[in-house]
Amino acid sequence: MIRTLSRSLAVTFVTLVAVPAAAQTPPVPAVHISPAEIAALLETAIAKSAVDQPIKSADVHGGKALVAMLHRDRAEAGALIHERVTETYYILHGSGTIVTGGTLGGTAKPTDLTRVGAGPSLSGERQGGDSRHVSPGDVIIIPAGTPHSFSTLDSPISYLVFRFDPGK
Repeated sequence: MIRTLSRSLAVTFVTLVAVPAAAQTPPVPAVHISPAEIAALLETAIAKSAVDQPIKSADVHGGKALVAMLHRDRAEAGALIHERVTETYYILHGSGTIVTGGTLGGTAKPTDLTRVGAGPSLSGERQGGDSRHVSPGDVIIIPAGTPHSFSTLDSPISYLVFRFDPGK
């Protein structure tokens, strides 16, 4: 029993000592976004008719995380596919119907949305997909490679978008 305990302690000690310090990565500093920052950016977006406004981003283990404010006054004519960026929407104000999935019809046009953190993308005519009505408080996760767009709006819609780009 003592021999087994001694071996266990020795193995534990060797394991702890043998793990190089380089294998431990320093923590990534947190990024904070206040409600006042979100409200100010939304006010600016509405005044300037800006649809997609990045708020803050951080390099994180495995890629880049970014938060953006989107405000739409009208539905989208086509759909988008982000090649490597996964998006999560959190609806703040307004409501409408979002369509996810399906395909892009016709000739998909390459679109570089790197400046807003969405990376290389494709735009085109939406074909098929699943429609669902969304309103404040709803959360929608859109995996990279999934066509998506708002097909109808009941009123202007504002939402936070959380983007993760593993390619960064």
